[in-house]
Amino acid sequence: MLTRFKGRDTIKSWGLHLAKTKCHAKARVAVARKLAVTMHAMWRDGTFYVGDPDTAEQDIIIRNAAKVQRLAAARS
Repeated sequence: MLTRFKGRDTIKSWGLHLAKTKCHAKARVAVARKLAVTMHAMWRDGTFYVGDPDTAEQDIIIRNAAKVQRLAAARS
């Protein structure tokens, strides 16, 4: 995520800042752990991740509604 993902993301920017202050290897492990914790929380409560801080509120609502529909279809 630190090197190959070209988009904007809060975890990526946090990791890049950590890589500048500490070493890159520690930043990779910290980002991987933060992603694992985030994904586990998403799995547990059914939310979704919006990493771009500039995403419009309307887009977030549309994505959430689509996810709820997919989950409802998968459960039935």
